[in-house]
Amino acid sequence: MEFERLILAAGPTGGKVIRASDGKKPHSVAFIQCVGSRNLDKYEYCSGFCCMYALKNAILLKEKYKDDVDVYIVYMDMRTHFKGYEEFYRRARDLGVIFIRGRGSHIVEDPKTQSLLIRTEDMTLGEPVELPAEMVVLCTAAIPQSDAGDVARVLNISRGTDGFFMESHPKLKPVDTPADGVFLAGACQGPKDIPYSVSQGSAAAARAATILSKKKWKIEPIVAVVSPEKCRNTRVKCGICVKACPYGAIQAAEGEAAIVRTAMCHGCGTCVAECPADAIQQKHFTDEQIFAQIKAALEKNPEEKILGFLCNWCCYAGADLAGTSRFEYPPLIRPIRVMCSGRVDRDFVLEAFRLGAGMVLIGACHLPYDCHYISGNWKMKARMDALTPMLQKLGLSPQRFRVEYVSAAEGLKFAELMKEMATQLEELGAERIREENAKLKPVFDRMLSKKSK
Repeated sequence: MEFERLILAAGPTGGKVIRASDGKKPHSVAFIQCVGSRNLDKYEYCSGFCCMYALKNAILLKEKYKDDVDVYIVYMDMRTHFKGYEEFYRRARDLGVIFIRGRGSHIVEDPKTQSLLIRTEDMTLGEPVELPAEMVVLCTAAIPQSDAGDVARVLNISRGTDGFFMESHPKLKPVDTPADGVFLAGACQGPKDIPYSVSQGSAAAARAATILSKKKWKIEPIVAVVSPEKCRNTRVKCGICVKACPYGAIQAAEGEAAIVRTAMCHGCGTCVAECPADAIQQKHFTDEQIFAQIKAALEKNPEEKILGFLCNWCCYAGADLAGTSRFEYPPLIRPIRVMCSGRVDRDFVLEAFRLGAGMVLIGACHLPYDCHYISGNWKMKARMDALTPMLQKLGLSPQRFRVEYVSAAEGLKFAELMKEMATQLEELGAERIREENAKLKPVFDRMLSKKSK
């Protein structure tokens, strides 16, 4: 950006490229790509637009000063992958821009001439080189705004590991966020160039229009509902559901039953699994419905089956992809779909083992930021991290209970996981599983006694 201001006719130097140190025109200019980006110790991601901006400024330099300036671009990979970009790259080469493939490692200044010496490796030659330059332009990593975290908290949207705002789904909802009515456009979602930002802005405007054009907004009928007579908050200070909800959809005034603001509820079901009094249920995914599914799935030869609670958006979709891709695996799993892994109550796991399941699998979105309901996978993880050692202490074989993270695109991973679990199930043997189940059934009966009341 600083160099572009220099070469711009409306800039502070009237379009003349000069060095800030002595005011002289440089006769050699080097652009160093990926400064800080594509670096495991700094920023892992590619900034996307740096290659094209470096090419543009290199072409402007050569067209303005012709052979009076030598222009170098030190790069790792030249990424010119959109329409017309490759032609732009060839144009730079035809004008005499010199490309050196390698990562700049060190820059030294000559105190007398104030020129710079770049130390890098020419990967084409396979040897280190020293490149003298009178001006060096660093193409640094694009990073999120420093206040992006504050904006995310106010709007109740999630951010990726890189700090940029995260979309609901990279393919199905690329401009939507988990918060209804909030859409993404431009570099707030990740580094992108102007054409990409413009097209995404148009998409976000179109998505916003679908809401503004309607007098009423329809939501999915899978919201949480509270049974006031069961709510603990009427007797003691509770508020567990308030803290569990990633959307702030639940209010619990002191001494009153919790209230779910339906318009804000996204139907993840995390609050249902967290409630210690079973005072909340999720429509179409009630405890009664899921227990009925568990019972039906394990009606015959339960010790030979794997019962899976699969997140709708990731692991369930990954299982579906494994099927449509025709990946083969043993047909032992009986999947139960939940909207989010955060909905998986520990009682579901206990009931599965009480009915004799050979293995239980919880399939979730990848940590830390892939959950389509912001933090449901984290809530599930905390719940199951507490349950796992308890089950093992009671005498359950550790192989029989697993939590795995599978994305919608990982059909092959799901198939391989099923093969691995089938092998472990065979090694355990039906007889050993029956013995463990017989020993643990009275314990699980006591732990689940409140569910039968």
